[in-house]
Amino acid sequence: MVPPSDVEEALSAFAAALNESSASSPDASILESKLSGPDGVVTALLPKLWLPQTDPNNSLSILVHLVEAFPKKYMNIAASAIRRDIEHNFDTTKMDTSEQTYEVCDALILALAKLLVAPNSDTQTGIATDAHAALLVLCKWDNHEYHKSNTCQKLFQHLATLWIYLQQQQKDKLRESSTAQMRIAALMIDVCLLGGKEVALALSDDTGGVMNKLLHLALAFPNKDPLLQMTALDALEVLAVENKDYPMTSERAEFLLGNDELHSGLLYLIGSSSENVEFDPINGYAALRLLTEICRVGISSNSVVDSTKNKFYSLLEYFQKALHALEPRGESERLSYIYAVSNLVASCASSTEEMSKSVLQDTTLLHGWLSLLSRSSQPKLKSAILSSLSQVIEPGIWREEQDASIRPSDYISLSLYHAFGEANNQKDPTECLLASAKSPFVEERLGAYNVLRAMASRGCCVRMLLLYKGEDGNSIFVEWLLNQDNESTNEGRQAKYNIVQSLLADDNNIEGLISTKAFREMQLWMKRGPAHTTTVPWDLATE
Repeated sequence: MVPPSDVEEALSAFAAALNESSASSPDASILESKLSGPDGVVTALLPKLWLPQTDPNNSLSILVHLVEAFPKKYMNIAASAIRRDIEHNFDTTKMDTSEQTYEVCDALILALAKLLVAPNSDTQTGIATDAHAALLVLCKWDNHEYHKSNTCQKLFQHLATLWIYLQQQQKDKLRESSTAQMRIAALMIDVCLLGGKEVALALSDDTGGVMNKLLHLALAFPNKDPLLQMTALDALEVLAVENKDYPMTSERAEFLLGNDELHSGLLYLIGSSSENVEFDPINGYAALRLLTEICRVGISSNSVVDSTKNKFYSLLEYFQKALHALEPRGESERLSYIYAVSNLVASCASSTEEMSKSVLQDTTLLHGWLSLLSRSSQPKLKSAILSSLSQVIEPGIWREEQDASIRPSDYISLSLYHAFGEANNQKDPTECLLASAKSPFVEERLGAYNVLRAMASRGCCVRMLLLYKGEDGNSIFVEWLLNQDNESTNEGRQAKYNIVQSLLADDNNIEGLISTKAFREMQLWMKRGPAHTTTVPWDLATE
């Protein structure tokens, strides 16, 4: 191990040589021989990167010089070492904020940002990955409530500058430029997921409008690089997806629901605008998926300002018209169409009375979404249709934290349930559901169970289910539910058990609607769990 005094001496000598403007590039081999090679050099420099005010040798300048002068030797080593050190020193879940004295200087942020677009990084993807991870950890640290640095703002400013540089590259470097641009976009999106402040900074002119550069890539028309455009659209879709780790913020919702450029560009790609354009054959479905996610954001975002709501409602109107002209082909396109229509309907149902009425009267769209006909060999599609219907009727069974404001009215739920029957040869909707519940395909059965559970979760629908009778006058639904021989999979048994739980909710009061024996059997089932089996004689299932 090299003594600390020798390390300081070696670094001081190299720094002095580096600062002599008249001298050529210092000989790194001398430094490497004294510090046990490139790994030893990087290890010696790392501790000083976070203490720039107490570093007379300016270790960051030395490291940047070595990386730029000898990229093959130092770039990969430096990127991975800096990432490990940052993940250790800036872990907000472990650090003691009362003793933390680290500082992130602007030059370090720029150096890491350059590694996203560094030479050879297209083939050495680990370098860009390490830089991405390191910068994201620094932004999380910046986002932490005990720290008030400007890391995120500085990063976005550097990313905007690098983006401009990449867009000015010659044609022979376009592929490398496209890859680097999407690395910048991916990092920017990941940082924006951290909180509302980051989204506001990405949209601010003070940071170079880095978000606007991504919008231009995704929505510019005509677009000379459709693959780059597709990647840009996918990046924006990440911003629209809500998850436990990164809940939707008001700033993200305001951007997604109220940005005119975003809305008009997406509508253009799916063939709905004031101009006479057709559905984009390459990126139309990428735009459709993003619009679907925006609809989901609109369902649960009630805190946006009125002007944003009005823009979102206008988007829904154009989106509804565009879906009429869409002719999906193949399973993948059909699935995208199902999710798009179901989320459009859910959005309209939670918006205004006028929009709810409009979409409920749109039989063409509802039939296109809810029809199970001619899909006998496509259980996955049937399951998607049924599950999407259940999500609209009772979103609470799909969300851990139920928001009463997004729950559609009883009228809307019943209207959609009857629309399901009308879309399937105008049959009784319960008859259609029970037919799917008896399907030999588990995917279709589970989809039907989801709808039945959604209906059982709504008091206005419970009576309709329990009193649905066959030709012999017995309750077909109760008979099917209590017969556990018709479901052999664990997933199916759990799903049927969930239906029983919903039926026995306190506000349903079903005891007077079915036989005493059937009611007690349901209570016993609920007590014992999904594995419980029953031997109820079906002639006693109802009275």
